[in-house]
Amino acid sequence: MFHTSRLRRQDRGSGFAAAFVLGLALVVAGAPGPGRVDGTVSAQALNPCALLTVDEIDPLAGKASVAEGVPNSVPAAGYGSCRYLWGAGTGRFRLDVTVNEASRAFPGMSPEQIKQRLLASVRAGTADAVISEVGEAAVFKPDSPVYASAFALVKGHILGVHLDGVSAREKKDQVIGLLKTAASRL
Repeated sequence: MFHTSRLRRQDRGSGFAAAFVLGLALVVAGAPGPGRVDGTVSAQALNPCALLTVDEIDPLAGKASVAEGVPNSVPAAGYGSCRYLWGAGTGRFRLDVTVNEASRAFPGMSPEQIKQRLLASVRAGTADAVISEVGEAAVFKPDSPVYASAFALVKGHILGVHLDGVSAREKKDQVIGLLKTAASRL
């Protein structure tokens, strides 16, 4: 199995950034845990599958056909996700849209502290970037050539759009565009 974590360089002082991305990656990957529930997001929770349409994702997929999103949630943790897949073999892609309650992801922290932590996760000298005009704060974090994410603090939630596939880092503008669209519907 190819491990993308070996492709990125770990800098001193980037412990929070690594922990932040690792935590969200575990949630996106569907790491099992107590209270895990597969299926639709409960009526009280947000539905991440309603934040983007297949038609909006299609340009990212090129000629491949994007499958309808598959929802997953952990209501007790204030988490919901939607996974879209397309392609085959080395051309296979996965796009995850995640929504986490910021107060649960960062217990005891104020919205301003969460915003500062999110912005501080951007590492100088990398392809990381702050995204303007999305929620209270937003960042783009390409952790390797095959895995890129964009996160935003929006209305008390951490919204994430995560692309996994060959040349994911090169699709920065498209990933950010999808984050902006999803944020507008949150």
